[in-house]
Amino acid sequence: MGHPEWGKVYGAKLELGELIDHAYSHKPYLLEIWNSGPKKILEIGVGGGSTSIFLSYLGIETHAIDNDPNVIKKSQENNDNLKGGLKIKEGDAFKLPYEDDSFDIICHQGFFEHFENNDIQKLIKEQLRVASRIVFSVPTKFYLSNALGERLLTKEQWESILKDFKISKSSYYGRPRNETLIKRAMAAVGWKNIYYYAVIDR
Repeated sequence: MGHPEWGKVYGAKLELGELIDHAYSHKPYLLEIWNSGPKKILEIGVGGGSTSIFLSYLGIETHAIDNDPNVIKKSQENNDNLKGGLKIKEGDAFKLPYEDDSFDIICHQGFFEHFENNDIQKLIKEQLRVASRIVFSVPTKFYLSNALGERLLTKEQWESILKDFKISKSSYYGRPRNETLIKRAMAAVGWKNIYYYAVIDR
């Protein structure tokens, strides 16, 4: 799939208010990570650093990896400016530069939807080599737009992609935050900005 120039996408300075807004909008996803009790996590596809910087505030040893030097530079600047504890390095998600079981959790938000099914399955296998649990979030077909070339799928379509793995949790989230109300809103008015998250265990 074609990919945008991520250095331009994440070129703006991340302000504290934006980081707080981001954390609130992804509350169920972040709580899933926190409630798993990790001591050491890796985020793949760091973007502007919003997720990883927030998690580092919680006392978790937080690492991130990306394959775009411009993204890494900007997320490092954001981390320094916001006094985060994030450690960032360049690397390939298909061949993670870490030994087996280096992390408790691998997480990512807005990553898998940029890949085809076969590549997603390859990425999951590689991630489960490095950590015993994956927590991820993606925008769904009920999201506002796919301006960055995302594959916007339903919960059921994601579950089909993940069927060969151990799925511990699979859910929509967004505003409203109750899944039943989300489905009603989607059916009634085509409500937008709904995300999907899943937990995959080894």
